[in-house]
Amino acid sequence: MPMLADLDHPPRSRTRDFLIGALFGLPVVALLAWLLLPRLVGGLLGTAGDYDVRLRAEDAYMQGVCSEAFDLGRDEQLCECVLAVEYPALDCRLPFLRWSLDRHHETCADAAVRKQSLTFCSCIDTLAEKIPLLEAEDEAKARPDIQRVGKCLELPDGFALPELESLVPAAK
Repeated sequence: MPMLADLDHPPRSRTRDFLIGALFGLPVVALLAWLLLPRLVGGLLGTAGDYDVRLRAEDAYMQGVCSEAFDLGRDEQLCECVLAVEYPALDCRLPFLRWSLDRHHETCADAAVRKQSLTFCSCIDTLAEKIPLLEAEDEAKARPDIQRVGKCLELPDGFALPELESLVPAAK
């Protein structure tokens, strides 16, 4: 609603102020976008790419265990899941972590390996003691601790799972 003062002094047009703001603001925003967006997108896509590579490697490892190095007593629970799904790294994460916990625990029993990977082996040993007790009570209670194996695997002194050739059972 116009005021009496607006009749004597009409309001100034804001178009000129908007154009001046856009003239100075757009280059600043464009510069910031040019500097920051490639890093942000690269960081997101790089992380997704690393995750995809890791999942493909886990898929191949699980498929290899269940086809080339299968041992009924050792690999039964893992291979029940792996052979039933198309993408085992996504669908069989929990059985794979449980299986890898057992393999890492076996490897950590070697004193030389333990000396090189003390924090990793300590993490694995702690979970290897705790998880069977929880599984004896209830499988659902053990799930959060089995998922913690993934955190152990991220430790800097962690080591890879054994080669498939070393997992092949001896001929009887």
